[in-house]
Amino acid sequence: MTILTMDPAALPPAAKALYDQIAAKRTAHGEGFGGPYLALLNHPELARRIEDLGFFLKFDGVLPRTAYQFIVLSVARSTGAAFEWQDHVQHARAAGLPDGVIDAVGSGGTDALPDPYRLLSAILAKTLTWQEVPDTLQAAAVKEFGREGLVEIVVLSGFYQMFAAINQGFGIGLPPHT
Repeated sequence: MTILTMDPAALPPAAKALYDQIAAKRTAHGEGFGGPYLALLNHPELARRIEDLGFFLKFDGVLPRTAYQFIVLSVARSTGAAFEWQDHVQHARAAGLPDGVIDAVGSGGTDALPDPYRLLSAILAKTLTWQEVPDTLQAAAVKEFGREGLVEIVVLSGFYQMFAAINQGFGIGLPPHT
């Protein structure tokens, strides 16, 4: 168990104000707020900056929501981040990610995925093992998602690997079932 303050009501005033601000912003987009951010709020400025990037990627990025959720679930499965997996499965379904694709990611059976998930999976096979993404995969991603989309794919992989480290490092438990 972490020694960090994980109860929003017990945060210092500046951190509590930031929590309330971020939670309201997320709620306005139909999302909950908590989990790893409760640990991050022990460093409010870092939490604010990470949230700014996360919010942009989630709500203002160029990738389709299904691609975004596929990446999050793939990273969660690969890193064993149970919080991220459980927190995003429902969002993935709501975004229109097919159940068969979600099940394939969950079971690790991604060999027969339909496009564009097969392409995303091939890119993530490289980023999750800290390898360079080959030019052929980069070109295919640019054709499918544009240059900005390619950059977002790689950044999302790293972003959610960071959250896996936060979740595991501070023992962030599974979110409550909703």
